[in-house]
Amino acid sequence: MSALQRLQGDFQDYILADEATGAIHAAVREQYGLKADARLAIYHRAYRSRLKQALCEAYDKTWTFVGDDMFADLADSYIAAHPSRHPNLRWFGGEFAAHTAARLEEYPFIAELASLEWALSLAFDAEDALPLGTAEMSAVAPEAWGALQFRLLPSVHLLDLRWNAVALWQALGAGDEPPEAAESGAVMHWLIWRQGEQPHFRSLSALEADALRLIAVGATFGEVCEAAGEEAMLALAGHLQHWLAQGILAK
Repeated sequence: MSALQRLQGDFQDYILADEATGAIHAAVREQYGLKADARLAIYHRAYRSRLKQALCEAYDKTWTFVGDDMFADLADSYIAAHPSRHPNLRWFGGEFAAHTAARLEEYPFIAELASLEWALSLAFDAEDALPLGTAEMSAVAPEAWGALQFRLLPSVHLLDLRWNAVALWQALGAGDEPPEAAESGAVMHWLIWRQGEQPHFRSLSALEADALRLIAVGATFGEVCEAAGEEAMLALAGHLQHWLAQGILAK
């Protein structure tokens, strides 16, 4: 290892460490009236400030909902528990909703709001893919339908929410006073996807959610139908038409 590589490694270790200590101090001299500790601390704080800014950008509605102090506490604890492992800060907040759920067990709706925000951002940034159209499916022979395998487009995400996180998100997005957090009587299933350049979401029935989850793990359409049951065939056919119209399926 060269002297430069060692110096770079010491500086990186200092920046990433929770405490602003390390071997790098010996290589830094006082300048412009600032001692080595003070000069280095600027970089130590700036790195964490940028990570926190990335979380604020990714979870701006969650930030607005909980306020500056609580979000700062969440961000600080997240940064300490989840060091950045990706060269692109866009992906730094991937575990923030789970972290929030663990830190704020008494406020589960905050974690659900964060999970909704993250899923919408993933849908927005997902890679492009060509969706199946109704015309393509009309050319499939009836006997071939059972063996068909679909896949969900990269922008598609399925969320199970127990609280009114969607209503909170909508109010915050409109700049309105958010409603009181309220728990639903049952789990609500939500579909999130991108159509054109805009993320969308809508609620799902249990039948539709189960069918899409089976498709996501590679089930054939015959297996999806079998799981749904004969009495659900008409409803499932309607769901398939919606999926094709909304452009969430590919072959």
